Amino acid sequence: MIQERVLSRSLRLMFSGSVLLALPAFAQDVPTDQPIQRVEITGSSIKRIQKEGSLPVQVLTAAEIKQTGATSATDLIQMLPSMQGFVPSSSSVNGGGAGVTTASLHSLPSKYTLVLLDGQRVAPSAIGSGQGGGYAVNLSSIPLEAVERVEILTDGASALYGSDAIAGVVNFILKKNQTKGEVYATYGQPKKNGGSWSSAGITKGWGDLESNGWNVLASYSHEELERITALQRDFSAKGAFFKFNANGKQYYFDQRTGNTEPANITFNARPKGSTADPVGYAINPYLAANGNCGSALAGPLGTQCRFNYASTVEDVPGSRRDSGLLKGTFKINEDTTAWAELVLSQYAMTAQYAPSAQPMGVNATTRFPALYAKYVQSYLDANGLENPTGNATLGYRSVLIGGRADEYQTTARHFATGIDGSAFGWTYNASLILSQTKLKDTAAGGYSDFSMLDSLVAAGKYDPVTGQGADQLKGALLNGTVFSRTKSTLNTVHAGAQHDLFSLPGGTSIISIGGDYSKTKYEIDYNPLILSSSGFSTQPVSANYPVGGNYGQVPFGAKRDNWGVFTEVLLPVSKTLEATVSGRYDSYDKVHSDYIFASVPDASGLIPQLPSGDLGNTSSAGTYKVSVKWTPVDSVLLRAAYGTGFKAPNLSDIAGANTFNGSTAGSYACPFPGSPGCQVGLAQYDLLTGPNGQSGSAGLQPEKSKQWTLGGRVEPLAGLSLGLDLWNVQIRNQVLSAGVPEQVGFANPQQYKNLFVNPYPDPAGYTTIAYLLAPINGGVANYRGIDWDFSYRRKTGIGDVRAAWNGTYMLKQNYTTTAGGEVQSNLGRFGPDNGVVFRVQSNVSLSLTNGKLTNTLTAHYKSGYHDQAYPADTAVFAVNPDGSVGDSVAFPGLWTPSYTTFDWQGKYDFGKFTLTAGIKNLFDRDPPFTLQNAGGGNQIGYDGRYADPAGRSFYITGNYKF
Repeated sequence: MIQERVLSRSLRLMFSGSVLLALPAFAQDVPTDQPIQRVEITGSSIKRIQKEGSLPVQVLTAAEIKQTGATSATDLIQMLPSMQGFVPSSSSVNGGGAGVTTASLHSLPSKYTLVLLDGQRVAPSAIGSGQGGGYAVNLSSIPLEAVERVEILTDGASALYGSDAIAGVVNFILKKNQTKGEVYATYGQPKKNGGSWSSAGITKGWGDLESNGWNVLASYSHEELERITALQRDFSAKGAFFKFNANGKQYYFDQRTGNTEPANITFNARPKGSTADPVGYAINPYLAANGNCGSALAGPLGTQCRFNYASTVEDVPGSRRDSGLLKGTFKINEDTTAWAELVLSQYAMTAQYAPSAQPMGVNATTRFPALYAKYVQSYLDANGLENPTGNATLGYRSVLIGGRADEYQTTARHFATGIDGSAFGWTYNASLILSQTKLKDTAAGGYSDFSMLDSLVAAGKYDPVTGQGADQLKGALLNGTVFSRTKSTLNTVHAGAQHDLFSLPGGTSIISIGGDYSKTKYEIDYNPLILSSSGFSTQPVSANYPVGGNYGQVPFGAKRDNWGVFTEVLLPVSKTLEATVSGRYDSYDKVHSDYIFASVPDASGLIPQLPSGDLGNTSSAGTYKVSVKWTPVDSVLLRAAYGTGFKAPNLSDIAGANTFNGSTAGSYACPFPGSPGCQVGLAQYDLLTGPNGQSGSAGLQPEKSKQWTLGGRVEPLAGLSLGLDLWNVQIRNQVLSAGVPEQVGFANPQQYKNLFVNPYPDPAGYTTIAYLLAPINGGVANYRGIDWDFSYRRKTGIGDVRAAWNGTYMLKQNYTTTAGGEVQSNLGRFGPDNGVVFRVQSNVSLSLTNGKLTNTLTAHYKSGYHDQAYPADTAVFAVNPDGSVGDSVAFPGLWTPSYTTFDWQGKYDFGKFTLTAGIKNLFDRDPPFTLQNAGGGNQIGYDGRYADPAGRSFYITGNYKF
């Protein structure tokens, strides 16, 4: 028995088992008679002896995962300091998340972070354009209980893994060759109402691979999370209307909407007999007659009512997950091993948000003329006015039948099988991956049938202006209706081999070669309610569609084949210097679609379907990476890397049709004053989304990147390890799936006139203006920062003391939305794309182990940022001396302060049984106050993407091994 040197041991563990959130691992006794095994580490295709490499790889073991208190793969990954810009669960509350949660390294959009399961690709899910667009693996479908460790490469790896690893890689390594069994159960409860969670699971293995020649492992877990509503937390209960202090002054924030029940009515009018241009009027007959707005969630603003939608939403959606792993490994002979694994997961999230907003057109002759005569014409007559067009709009919202709710059910199936072996001096591996993800969106409350609503109003059985007859609407509810079904399939064949090359002063050089071939397919189909009864239409006037949901949608199916070949060479130049060179060539076919549509509707308002065919461009590119590691002395390691990346446009960026996509997030003055589509005052306008399936220079081009890292690790004292890496990523020709942001388009309507459809007939039957969000190749995006990972351990008289501090400091983040356009940034501020990039994120943990008892205290820190600014005539108002709402004012934005929370965990090891208790957010810190509302969801008062609303929470876990 000998003891490894402290540095070499800690460097080896830094590469294969370092600590991100909790405790660092340090020197242990290692038997000299054990054979040294070569293992494959994320970021390299070459199997080698585990040690610190030339690329920054961070690793969490199963024990360290448990120590974080994370309840899911989403919780675990999204609490890491190197992660920001991901899609959290709160984004599914009407924020485009659609039941998907993602990983996102270094604030690059999620589509640039490759998530692997046992080193293999997983079928991705489509994420909304508001969440960065493209495809990403849904973390919610990954069974955390089956994970042995997580390896995170925080440097670009396109030269090894291919197109979507520009930011880095997250690799979930599943358990294997385990013969013992383990069961666990967890229950957690916040101090406040809502948000409780529970989970339980079992893992058992049979057969030892070395002694029996085979091993079978099975794992199953079940998890549930209770929802948290906005009304259950003081900081979100006030919703979209409240008073606040800033810069020594008082203000009102008022972003209530004009869609309410009883409904507002807006129209244009002028004095009778006048030839002057009509001006806008907004009235609420119920308010005029009763002096109130008929609901505690609605209040008057002048002559109309405004509804406080943000008080009706959830802060955190409820969810449940069932997942299982079955894995078998078989030794064919001493040199050959076959394996197969099946991962199944079903995850369901139910997200509730505001009741359906449904503006409805009325007029004096054909569309609800009785309502027009009763409310509009009577007002005109009483005030000596006339409406030249005879048209008006009802600002209606179905408050009395409750908030909308969607159940997003994700079913994931990942099957992989392969063989590993050696022959003729080569080691080789081959695998087949069949991965599929299905997402089903089902109405779970609040949605109603527009055709039935329309009939009830026309028959006089329901009056949306007064709310009379609202009980009739219950029969129009669509609960249980499946709105859409999405299927994503990824089938891959992979083969690789490696061989020792020649001797160098530092050891034997190794070459690795390989290739893979993939078939990717994406399909989405819609309920006929959403397609409309008349076909693929963007204008289903009076059609049968869900009130408050998507409509006028177009199904599409697309597929694409791609292949890639790679090589990697390890060169131990000397005993202290090691270099690695890798290269890859990728080729992507055009996208083949069986559903191709014209880009604009025909004269009848339908989008014509065209013959199937190929869309977009072929994409191919070679990428490379060079990395160097230098250890001049045992206590110092220095490393550097430079590489290029390549990313082909996503399937949904190329295939599909332009479709109606709801309303703008913000309210705007009419971009073309005097045009028929103008709305009264500040208003929301329609959005259209669609692909860019053109070929040639007009079509989407692949994105390309350059990235480098420079850093290392030193151990100046026994037990002290200090790691630091400076990194940089530049992306050129970036594909912006959301197109030109609506704020940019509405601020420069003449420049982007081609993106507006004016006038546009809204599917609900009124005239407005629509803005098209179609993918474009933007300009350049730059990201730069410093990652650090410091750890210390010392044995003292009271026990084993451990400390860890890791974090990310962002030095640069900027981008342009068009080639040569204005440079924008989210760094330390709420940016133009409705996101924030935190300057600093870090975690600090302190732990004391005394015998069988371990106590750990962890601090999570996010720096402050400059919040969203509001121009005049938007959402911020002065406070009158009598306390009432005054005039609208320009507001430069709050300074949202830094946010620090502490977690405590205590664990006692009884032997086979371990009992763990913990407190999250030990000091019950509320999320920092913010006025943003255009980001991840409908929550107001705090930002659900960046802070947990649960508050102080208690949990207890029991583990039993058998």
